[in-house]
Amino acid sequence: MAEAHPDKTFPYPIPARYQCIKLLGHGGSGLVYKAYDQRLKREVAIKFARSPSIVSRHRLVNEARLLSSVNHPALCRVFDIGEPDVSSSSLFMVLEYIDGEPLSKAKASMSTNEAISVTSSLVDAVCRMHEAGYAHNDIHPHNIMIRSSAEATKEYHNNVALVDLSIAAPSSPLTIQRDIYQLSALLLFLLTGMKPEPFFQNSVVQRNRLPSGLGEIIRRALSLEPNSNFRNCRDFQKALNTWFHRYKLKQRFLKLGAANAAALIIVLVMFAFLREPTNAFLFKNYSTDKNQYAHAVVFAHYSIHLVNDGYIQQATEQAELALTHFDDAVSNNPDKLQYHVERANFILNSERIFSQAQITTMLLNAVNELGEPEHYEDKPGAFYLRARMYLGLAKLNSEQPHLVKQWADSASQSAKAAINSQPNVDRYQKLHRQISQYQSSGGTD
Repeated sequence: MAEAHPDKTFPYPIPARYQCIKLLGHGGSGLVYKAYDQRLKREVAIKFARSPSIVSRHRLVNEARLLSSVNHPALCRVFDIGEPDVSSSSLFMVLEYIDGEPLSKAKASMSTNEAISVTSSLVDAVCRMHEAGYAHNDIHPHNIMIRSSAEATKEYHNNVALVDLSIAAPSSPLTIQRDIYQLSALLLFLLTGMKPEPFFQNSVVQRNRLPSGLGEIIRRALSLEPNSNFRNCRDFQKALNTWFHRYKLKQRFLKLGAANAAALIIVLVMFAFLREPTNAFLFKNYSTDKNQYAHAVVFAHYSIHLVNDGYIQQATEQAELALTHFDDAVSNNPDKLQYHVERANFILNSERIFSQAQITTMLLNAVNELGEPEHYEDKPGAFYLRARMYLGLAKLNSEQPHLVKQWADSASQSAKAAINSQPNVDRYQKLHRQISQYQSSGGTD
């Protein structure tokens, strides 16, 4: 039996089966005590409405109903809800007791694996809430409990729980975006200790303190522009999971060591060239030095051969590695237009490897990382690349007419800018005609 604390009692009378242990915390909506359920022989948390008013009772009942309707290991479980024994008492809720500490008391900066693990679990829980018709509205470290190691491995294989759902509200586009914003702000804080404001203000900090590609996902999730942010929580989850899968592949690859990695690359290149002798020119440009662009080209080439032969899973793994190295090459050499071009070419030709949502996310990231074409030495070439990517986005998302029109118009404007700079370049004229035909057909080509 749990140790009793006679000097610490509940603020209101409740059934004797619950033995008070200690006050765990309090907030604007209620008080939470650790207790012992003598009937079921387990420790629990009991939450009381701070005052026996109709409003506070309604909030507690709402939270109990929400917790009961959404079953997820990252949401605190509700066991019971009790009516007061006397009129001056308070409604109370019996909850799962989580042995751990608030995330706000954990270390300020986590490893990438730890931060993504915590955030991914919370994102999935919040997605479930949204699908059940609710939004949390207050996702902050003080509302997140980190389970102890023993607790995390005992039943859920999950080390985090989102608590205090008393202010949850019906989901709407606004509340859903608020939850996505708060989840991405949490991830940013776990990785860097930064808040969103300095993140947006200092691009150098972004590049140096976040793994390649992750900063762009966070930036997009924090965006207040309707056409720039994620439409829903599942889209955010997909982008995060896709990035993390690529990150783990890269880490696995790096663990091979420089010598083994170089040997593996050479084997892959030789295999690819035996199948396609016309690509022998790559031998001249490839070196075993840490050349991210060369690595990207090799993995991209090999993934195409694998998918052509029907090895989709293996092709996906190689394509993930290719994109990881393309991202690194672009991140380290943002002014190198060739790197942007080769990455975009690969993405635009990866329909058999990646889903429509994944390709859309990758193209949007590529457009954002390309930036303004005027900044490049080959300005018309940059406009041409941007036009191709916008046209690709329009074709991929033909079921969303408002986005199709926006992206097709952006493609047309970029193609015209390329033509204005170099009117006699055939490929610019040809692309502009393709875009015009696509617009005139209503996006059905």
